[in-house]
Amino acid sequence: MKPVSQLMATMGNLPPAIHTRPLHVTPQTAEVVNDLFRRLRGIFPAWRQAWPSTEALDAAKAEWIKEFADEGIRTLEQIEFGIQKCRKLKKPFAPSVGEFIAMCVPGPEDFGMPSVAGAWVEALMGVYSHEGVKIAAVSTGLFDLRSAKQEDKGLRQRFDHNYEIILRRAQAGQALDGRIATGIGHDSQKTAFELASELADQKAQAKIIEQGIPADGKSARALLLAKMNIKREAQRVEGKF
Repeated sequence: MKPVSQLMATMGNLPPAIHTRPLHVTPQTAEVVNDLFRRLRGIFPAWRQAWPSTEALDAAKAEWIKEFADEGIRTLEQIEFGIQKCRKLKKPFAPSVGEFIAMCVPGPEDFGMPSVAGAWVEALMGVYSHEGVKIAAVSTGLFDLRSAKQEDKGLRQRFDHNYEIILRRAQAGQALDGRIATGIGHDSQKTAFELASELADQKAQAKIIEQGIPADGKSARALLLAKMNIKREAQRVEGKF
């Protein structure tokens, strides 16, 4: 029987047959699951406590396939990651299917990132042990974080949401940077003073645009050069007459 590492190189993802009801297991799926349980029995010497008979073992395999489908464990990379976590447990008893599924999902520490609670403290202090914490902090608002307290629930929820997005990007192998969409209710978490200041800024910006005054340095320079060119053209014309 081929080990999971070899199957990963040739099979890709688990066959979609594990999604159907009633359960239909393809030969490839059966081979992956059989190899998984073989490795688990090698890691945990007291595995018979969980699967005391052949019937119990077969029933467990069928149940694990169903749970994998329900919880989104569909790739061999996820299963391999769970196995590696099992090796680090250093305990004799095999995990339940729920415990194994949890180990198939990488956590912050697996990417050298702090926990959610640790990242929150770093964001408040403005000292980041990982770029992902800084990205989440910037998306949350550095100004708000500087003046916040650790027990600020509203801001903590915003930061946790942003940090969770960063973690999902890391788990998916995606770039950590990039715009994070503002969640519903973002404005409701701001104070009345903050909302009033933003409204005043928006009105001032609209008035500037309405009057034809550039709102940024590049546009202002372009307008100035245009006016200077007109003036120079007028002076050249006057010099000819």
